[in-house]
Amino acid sequence: MAEWAGRHLDELAGLPHYHVVAENHDDEVIYSDGFTWARARGFAADLISPPAGAPIYEPVKAVWIIEGDPSSCPLAHGDDIPADEQAAPGFLEQLMHQQPYWSA
Repeated sequence: MAEWAGRHLDELAGLPHYHVVAENHDDEVIYSDGFTWARARGFAADLISPPAGAPIYEPVKAVWIIEGDPSSCPLAHGDDIPADEQAAPGFLEQLMHQQPYWSA
């Protein structure tokens, strides 16, 4: 059973994943951990138009959805790789020069 579970996790790790990146009106940038495409779109929709009663509301001015490369994504995955931490700011800066998924 453990062998099957390990193999299943390896297969999942190789699948495409998506990050939602948003910039608020104070020019602060936030980004999500990896999502499936459907969940990334749902999270982006919640940032763009928060559901009624959302406990935290911070208007965003732009939202990007990017596909992460399973073998070299520098964004948060809980793996605490120092090289990723150093690469993430440049990665985000390049991303923000691309056409956003949505902008105000």
